[in-house]
Amino acid sequence: METAFFQFETVAELGSIRKASEKLHISPSSVSRQIQKLEYAYGTELLVRQSQGVRLTPAGELVLRFVKGRNKELQRLRAEIDALKNLESGHVIIYTVEGMIGGLLPRALARFGRDHPNITYQVLVAGTDGVMRAVAEERCDIGISFQPFPREEIDTLVSLRQPVMAVMSRHHPLAGRRELNLTEVRHQPVGLPDQSFGIRQLVDHVVRSEQLALKIRLETNSIDMMRQFALQDMGIVFLPAFSFERELESGELIGVPITSSTLSQSTTQVCKRAEIELSPAAGRLVEYIRKVADEFVGVA
Repeated sequence: METAFFQFETVAELGSIRKASEKLHISPSSVSRQIQKLEYAYGTELLVRQSQGVRLTPAGELVLRFVKGRNKELQRLRAEIDALKNLESGHVIIYTVEGMIGGLLPRALARFGRDHPNITYQVLVAGTDGVMRAVAEERCDIGISFQPFPREEIDTLVSLRQPVMAVMSRHHPLAGRRELNLTEVRHQPVGLPDQSFGIRQLVDHVVRSEQLALKIRLETNSIDMMRQFALQDMGIVFLPAFSFERELESGELIGVPITSSTLSQSTTQVCKRAEIELSPAAGRLVEYIRKVADEFVGVA
């Protein structure tokens, strides 16, 4: 049944027997026989064949849920065995907002890798909403998200305070200010991330509550594009310090605190799916992230 379950899951994910056969490098008839084997075992149809592919029946949905759940249990079993081997091997999947790859996460991974050289990791970048979906759907071990909305199915492991600042070139006329309010920024060209980013959601909330209108010149799905917008002195962007750490240290960019309790108390959160135990490797990595973040805050 192992082969049948595996091929059924592939068909369900791709929505097509033909596509599944191409991915698995076997004939469509072989895949169909495995599906029929499952349907015979359970005495009911699992797929409805259509001209454009297949769709799952209610029974098929149950089988797919079982297969995915069993895969997660197998992953946890492997993780526990890895723990017995003193973290000599393992794999950690991380979903993160882009700002965290500007310095903090790579430094944590570098230290982690030196101490545990046989553990591999995969880092995937998404907006705040995308990170939280990946955690909720158990597509990763840990998620790192900026100011996410609370969700019952997700637990916060670490909360890192990251005030959102007005970020600009050192040549900008407002670069010498000790602090700014959004009223003073409203006539300046600004760059903002799109609505999938926690930064944008937070700034929009403050703008609405203060009944302001910003002069938005750039909207992007890239934190790096926002950094370039500020570096080229095209205007002001809103970022937490972790997102422009290198430019802050070199003095190329200046971060001016904003006099907004909402923006000054924003956080980045390291989280996991509730009721799912972290693998030993993922748990250890969270410790490294926490330590590196504490050091950065201390230096700042």
